[in-house]
Amino acid sequence: MKVLFLVLTLWISGNLAPADILQKATGIWTVQVTDAPEGFQHYTVHIKKSGNQLKADIKGGDADVKDQIFTVKDNVLSASVYIGEYVDLRIWEEKNGLTGSAQTSQGTFKLVFKKVVKGK
Repeated sequence: MKVLFLVLTLWISGNLAPADILQKATGIWTVQVTDAPEGFQHYTVHIKKSGNQLKADIKGGDADVKDQIFTVKDNVLSASVYIGEYVDLRIWEEKNGLTGSAQTSQGTFKLVFKKVVKGK
């Protein structure tokens, strides 16, 4: 009986984790890219839930991206976005908010999220 309880608990927690980040990430965010070159430091990101995936509109710098699809693995959102060059984004929950990183040809930059509008 204990083994069955353990298996069910692990299965439920594994299945709830991605849904958790899907729900928490939705909304409109301002994003600061720490130490990025001038003109590439501030973005607005509107994250929307569509079924079991997230799509985002990204504006700022050279970006005007619509419906960018994010994948979810191990409670981390990932996407490769073309903003003058391909940038690999990774976003995760930290201290009741979001944080992340952007891997570019110039190096890795920290993403600092601040929620403007909560999602539905």
